[in-house]
Amino acid sequence: MAVIVFVLFNASIFSFDGVGEDMSVFRLPFTEVYQKTNIEFTLSPEFHMLTEGGNFRGIFWTNPFHFSLTVPVTKGFIFAVGNDERLNQSFDIYFEEGELKMHVFGEGGIEEVYVNANKNFGSGEIALRGSYLFGNSWEVWNYTVGDFDLVDSFLYKYHGKIFCGGLRYNLFSLSYEFLGDLAMEKEHADTTIDLPERLSLGLTPRLFGGTMNFLYEHSFWGDNNRGYKSPHRFKIGFIKRNLSIHYIFNPWYLSEVKEHGIIFSVATPIRNVGSVMFSFNGFLRTKGSLKEIKIVPQLKLVLAEIFSPRRK
Repeated sequence: MAVIVFVLFNASIFSFDGVGEDMSVFRLPFTEVYQKTNIEFTLSPEFHMLTEGGNFRGIFWTNPFHFSLTVPVTKGFIFAVGNDERLNQSFDIYFEEGELKMHVFGEGGIEEVYVNANKNFGSGEIALRGSYLFGNSWEVWNYTVGDFDLVDSFLYKYHGKIFCGGLRYNLFSLSYEFLGDLAMEKEHADTTIDLPERLSLGLTPRLFGGTMNFLYEHSFWGDNNRGYKSPHRFKIGFIKRNLSIHYIFNPWYLSEVKEHGIIFSVATPIRNVGSVMFSFNGFLRTKGSLKEIKIVPQLKLVLAEIFSPRRK
């Protein structure tokens, strides 16, 4: 019988397959900033716990800061730049069967630097986003059979692009991500991956003294999809004043991987500075008997008031 032990460092074990963990699901091009220049810093530490049978592994790590700058240029026209994580390709797996021992380690991912141009017209908003994708990842495969060791290492470099457009009017929103591709360079071989197009439909009615938030998302992989799925996802939530809670259902593009999540957020204004938001994100991922719990407490600092003129 094979004994499999998974050790997680900074990403889901499921990042081992495909192009990595998609960190951009439910990400829309719209903004809520219309009058003041905003700078946002986001810190998102993670804790993963993985179980299969009676085995348990877990570890804690901290993501780097994510940054965004949003500037109202003229009345109703907003310009924004920032960075975010697009795909996470890190994993650490140990496998043992008889005299064979195998340790597979991967680290890295793909970052996204984006530019947004949004036009607010009172009852709605038009949004355009262009993103440059780049990153590196490397893998080390270590095999041991008795006293014999073999090590293989692989380095991958990525660069690409993707675009997104959206329209929001009253309670309804529509956005579409398109023309995405990712060039992968490795020793003696290069390839280009066509990223999926993505449709998002939103509805935000006023109910119970707050706002309900419904979001449906569908990704479309092309003909050369490497066997990837084109999943249907949805997100439902309720927002009232400075509190919000959301539930997400996110089947991955990888076969049989399903994810359920709960996101709770609370925001507090800081006088003459802006605001601070704390979010608790909990996710359960499954694939057969393999279960993973991912916990992400997130801290977001918004600097806004410091750019506004002071009243004397």
